[in-house]
Amino acid sequence: MAAIPFQLENTGALQGVRLRRFWLGASVYMVCAPLLWFAYAAGFIQRDAVLLCTLAIIANNIAFYWIFRTGYNLQFVDPSLTWVQMLAGTVILMFTAYSFDRARAVVLLLCLVILVFGTFRFRVREYVVASMVMLMGYVGVINIAMWRKPETVDVWMEAFQWLALACVLPTFGYIGGRISDLRMRLRRTNDELGSALGTIQRMATHDSLTGLPNRVLFSETLEHALAQAARHKYPVALLFMDLDRFKNINDTLGHPVGDRVLQIAARRVAGAVRDSDIVARLGGDEYVVLVENYQHPQDLTEVAQKVIAALGAPLEVDGHSLAISASIGICTYPVDARDALELVANADAAMYRAKEMNPGASCFYAQAQDDRSVGRLELEADLRRAAERGELRVHYQPKINLASGRIAGVEALMRWQHPRHGLLMPEKFISLAEETGLIVGMGYWILTAACRQAKSWSDVGYPAVPVAVNLSARQFRQDDLVEQLAAILRTTGLPAARLELEITESMVMSDPDAATVTMKRLRAMGIRLAMDDFGTGYSSLGVLKRFPIQSLKVDRSFVRDLPHNGDDVAITRAVIAMAHSLRMDVVAEGVEHQGQFDTLRREGCDQIQGYFCKPPLAEVDLIAFLDEERLALRATAGDD
Repeated sequence: MAAIPFQLENTGALQGVRLRRFWLGASVYMVCAPLLWFAYAAGFIQRDAVLLCTLAIIANNIAFYWIFRTGYNLQFVDPSLTWVQMLAGTVILMFTAYSFDRARAVVLLLCLVILVFGTFRFRVREYVVASMVMLMGYVGVINIAMWRKPETVDVWMEAFQWLALACVLPTFGYIGGRISDLRMRLRRTNDELGSALGTIQRMATHDSLTGLPNRVLFSETLEHALAQAARHKYPVALLFMDLDRFKNINDTLGHPVGDRVLQIAARRVAGAVRDSDIVARLGGDEYVVLVENYQHPQDLTEVAQKVIAALGAPLEVDGHSLAISASIGICTYPVDARDALELVANADAAMYRAKEMNPGASCFYAQAQDDRSVGRLELEADLRRAAERGELRVHYQPKINLASGRIAGVEALMRWQHPRHGLLMPEKFISLAEETGLIVGMGYWILTAACRQAKSWSDVGYPAVPVAVNLSARQFRQDDLVEQLAAILRTTGLPAARLELEITESMVMSDPDAATVTMKRLRAMGIRLAMDDFGTGYSSLGVLKRFPIQSLKVDRSFVRDLPHNGDDVAITRAVIAMAHSLRMDVVAEGVEHQGQFDTLRREGCDQIQGYFCKPPLAEVDLIAFLDEERLALRATAGDD
């Protein structure tokens, strides 16, 4: 017979189930033994036959007990030995029926008991086959009895009993098979529900991207750890870490690359700590490590250094060679915090302190950091309402043409007139705007304000100079960037040729093909494009010439040491020569003294901007400067 399919589970647990089933069958055999002696007393069966049947029952039970107890049954395809037990029971039953001289029908009722061995194991087909085996066995019993002791056989009675069994056994088997099928379906459904519940529970408690415990599970674990620490009087520490400049990876290389970085970072952090330490991802690029029962604060420093070293190892994702680091804040219980919420908040504050002071390092919590954290939250809340409150300002820094000495354009720079902190420079709030996603809305705000102002200047007779606006990486990646710019130009009435967009190398080099498509669409509108901070990224001449750029802006880091640093002079000369060969203008940033001015003019730079000429000006100051320019132009025209 083919073995019945069954599901393998834990071997020890299954063996226990099989032994319990065996004892259930053995108890039926034990009940049958006294009944045999009662049949002997009633004259239905001979004494010797009763002894043989009893010995067969005992031998059968001992044999199966030994097989299950020793695990020998595991060598069979079906370790439950369902068919073997059923066939053994059928043989004993048929021998017993043959041994009866009268009332065999009563004995044959035990066929139904034997079929019970197949409960939850047999399907309908197996039950019917087992029924046929029993019916064939009874045919054999009748024939042997007619040969060996015909005086005990009533042919018509035996035929009737056989027909009755032929009706009852298959029907009983069919019902049993249907029950078994239903049970198997219920078990599959239960397994599926259990698996689904397990999946749901894991989804609810683990981060789907990294597989680490999420904020929910970590909070429960932290509460339990602190309760244990309070009971047993040992310290607990929390390391709160944030990947430095991770948003740049997302903005420039895309979220798929960012996700791979987060997965790799999770594996590296988990591999750098002890097995007993709990690592979790709270969200974004924030991870925490819970360290229980450490000995000295130096132990925490060593853990942080191991994590930092692991994260700092070379990393390559989808062909991009990347360098990542993490700033780590460390807070301890019960010294620096009294509960879970305070421990997490203080570790977070320490992390921000580390990021501000020395990114890529660790910092222990100190009480003074609370004020800084609160201040940062307040600043973020104020920034979200800055535009609607009219607190954002635009200052303009002139660009001077070195050949004519006249204004060649202006760069629009954002300022924040904070009601309590006064006028804030971009370094005070731009990074916060990028982290919170506010930079996109602020970017379109300054574009609109600068375009509207530039149009108003020309309307009242000032020189029609171009206005340059910096694009953020997040803004450059917006699908509707071109449409938004078209709407701004249409609303403000500024000709597209008078708008210049400044982009950085990192923004376009992450996906040069997509960036080229976007830039060509902008150029088709007539907008000018400039590459800002040139020389600090990884542009090559082969890639650069593909971009429809009109200007290169030499980064101030190369201008700072002119003319005394020979390397900077050589780099500046090479950039100017390369740009001119590609028919691009060159603008030098950060010009602050005469030596830089003279060197740049001598090397052929086209435009400069910096404090040597003019600092960023409020609109009223720029108007005064434009008035001077207009008067100078009229004077020159009068002299002519």
